[in-house]
Amino acid sequence: MPTPAANTATTDHGTSTMNKSDATKAHIMRAAIAQFTRLGFDGASMREIANEAGVNIGLIRYHFGSKADLYRDTLAHVSEQYNEVCLAALAQARENGDVEELIYSWLAAPINHWQDSTVATGEEVLCFLNKMGYEAPELTREVYESHYSYALQEWQEAVQAHFPGMERADWLWCLTCLRGMYFNIVAHNDFTLWGLPAIHGKEPAIRRLATDAVALLRTYTQNQA
Repeated sequence: MPTPAANTATTDHGTSTMNKSDATKAHIMRAAIAQFTRLGFDGASMREIANEAGVNIGLIRYHFGSKADLYRDTLAHVSEQYNEVCLAALAQARENGDVEELIYSWLAAPINHWQDSTVATGEEVLCFLNKMGYEAPELTREVYESHYSYALQEWQEAVQAHFPGMERADWLWCLTCLRGMYFNIVAHNDFTLWGLPAIHGKEPAIRRLATDAVALLRTYTQNQA
């Protein structure tokens, strides 16, 4: 890979100044997130990503390789900041010691504490991660395991510590319910799901979701006592 150009360019969506090579890659990844979120991996095309980024396909292939490589590199890039803001929120919530705050702080962190929107905002990343859940496992597994799952596992262990003895099947069921409701709040902005209106007051909705999640988890724990 050639050494990036020395001259710099300021990105449209971020506050940092980067060299032109990195700025070009950021534009491509921003366009890729928009296309992959809107159309999924199979529906998105390199041509449309290039058009949205204002570059030619050859430049995308130069920086990223194939469409699958572009998807994985983009997912890895945004997962790094996702993990950073969520783990920082988790560390602060642990000092509080309240399980509802553990849940809320993690779920709200990408919205409240996202730092660098050069490639995507926190809400755009959540929409992208939601779409990731519907892609073929062979496309996402490697990045999920290397860049995403370890932080999520740390959060799960922190929450589970407040519900000792809870059966694994019950925990997974509660986690599945939480995930579904969470992404219905944060990842459906432009259309309705099952005829329900999109939720625009996301932060209070996440707070209510955290409260309800604790109540649900306590119900399962009490039933096992």
